[in-house]
Amino acid sequence: MNKIQRMMCRAILIFAFSIMATSASSVQIVLADNSWTWIRNTITGDYGEAVVSIGTALYVARGTEFHRYSPSGNNWTEMAAPPNPDSGDTFKTGTALAWDSGNHIYALYGAATPDNRRWFSRYSISGDSWQALANTTADQGEGDAMAWVSSENCIYATIGGEQRPTYFMRYDPSTDSWSDAPSDSPAGMGDGASLAWTGGNYLYALRGEFLEDSALCDFWRYSISENIWTGMNNILADPHSGGSGGVGDGGSLLYVGYWLPTQADYIYALSGNQAFPESPAIPDNRTYRYTISNGTWERLADLPFGVGYYVGCRLGYADNHIYAWQGAPSTWVGGGDDLVRYEFPIVDSSPPTTTHNYDGMWRKTDFTIFLTATDDLSGVNKAFYKINDGADKTVSIDGQPFIAIESANNTLEYWSVDNAGNEELPHQILTGIRLDKTVPTIGIPSRIPEGNVESDQEVRVLVNVTDFLSGVKDVTLSHNLNEAAVWVDLPMTLNSTTGIYEATIPGQPADTLVRYKTTAYDNAGNYRVEDKDGEYYVYSVIPEFTPTIILPLFLTATLALIIFTRKYIHKKRTDHNMLFQ
Repeated sequence: MNKIQRMMCRAILIFAFSIMATSASSVQIVLADNSWTWIRNTITGDYGEAVVSIGTALYVARGTEFHRYSPSGNNWTEMAAPPNPDSGDTFKTGTALAWDSGNHIYALYGAATPDNRRWFSRYSISGDSWQALANTTADQGEGDAMAWVSSENCIYATIGGEQRPTYFMRYDPSTDSWSDAPSDSPAGMGDGASLAWTGGNYLYALRGEFLEDSALCDFWRYSISENIWTGMNNILADPHSGGSGGVGDGGSLLYVGYWLPTQADYIYALSGNQAFPESPAIPDNRTYRYTISNGTWERLADLPFGVGYYVGCRLGYADNHIYAWQGAPSTWVGGGDDLVRYEFPIVDSSPPTTTHNYDGMWRKTDFTIFLTATDDLSGVNKAFYKINDGADKTVSIDGQPFIAIESANNTLEYWSVDNAGNEELPHQILTGIRLDKTVPTIGIPSRIPEGNVESDQEVRVLVNVTDFLSGVKDVTLSHNLNEAAVWVDLPMTLNSTTGIYEATIPGQPADTLVRYKTTAYDNAGNYRVEDKDGEYYVYSVIPEFTPTIILPLFLTATLALIIFTRKYIHKKRTDHNMLFQ
């Protein structure tokens, strides 16, 4: 296939690919727990700039300069200047850098719109020196991007841009030669184009701002073994602040899984400034993370500054952190020279822990179990529970009423899910939740003695009290003297032999009116009062005769008996005499 045919194929694929990429872009934005920390001022940007990582330091190309940042000493050092084939700036729009995992950093020089530049060099880290290499076989431009693929000891690169065709090429250091054999990308590359190799069979690419007046969020994947391109979910570069959105100047991809195994499933990214309007440019401070395993994007913490205006990668890795260099004009807010460091979101693979506040005691009404879920890493998203009917219910962390059946056999199944999607397994089970809404049963009290109560005689009151759910907690005998307002409470004790509750009312003076009632509580707090429907149970203390009263009464009775007896005898004699006369 010749170049013309290849360009026609690309044009045909642009439409198909754009539909494919758009349809795959419906993903939810999730804010991660992450942050950026300001480190220091450095240098401002230039038209030809790019950042590359070597794990222990960052290297920055800028105009005619080449710099190194060392996190260990927080030092920013200017290194040997790259070779300059003409009198203009060495690095121009489309500058791209790639580290070979060893001693060399490779550099595409980029090109301004009217240029036909194809320069390519590499830098020796140990020797602080440059070496010119074979020129690219196509004109460079703002769509240049590079990635080193260690498995093949070679470089893959996009060459070209908006003003010229875009090609996908392979550079072999062992022969110092370029090959156009890899399949070209389905559409052209522009400002913000980026490449990242993830350590396996795939390279990932941001297309960048190929169309100056249209926002593009295209994200592609290239299979090395199959030599094919596949459209992935779009980056979440939505319009904001009056701009059109999309990827633009400063668009960047960074893979750090080589150094940090916990980050092997992620690609970090900047979308750069928005595609339109171009003048004045609208700075963009949004950062993103792409999860390779499920093909989704998420928004991360915003940068403390805006990037854009100049084309070139802004992200690098060193010393267990991601760094972002602003690389903007000195006229921008803050001077355009800030360097910031990213604190990685903690990878949370542990489920949350849910506890409850139920104390195992009986309750007399529907009540609240305050489920408390904790997760120190990503935080708790939701807590759930199931009750006896088996229905799943979502419960806020503040709890909600627990509707139970009246028994001691209620079961609560509960669990939580954190913001990382970890579910608490197995679900926890709380059994024996006790609910008793009924009052105790109180029988009719009896007393000993059953009949008259004499002065100062104690009265023992007996009553049968039962509660078949939570059980009887306590029973009280209350008595009142002569309808006074004060009631005296006496605890009733359970006779273990008879199963009857008993209490004794002290003896009272004669003519005392005693009213009494019983009150019973169960272990759920329910209670009942047995007071004969408000009439109360009553007895009176009868009067008692003293010796001073008994003697006169006895003498009087004796005299009366004598008189009666004499009269009776006399009458009998009289009646007898009259009978025999």
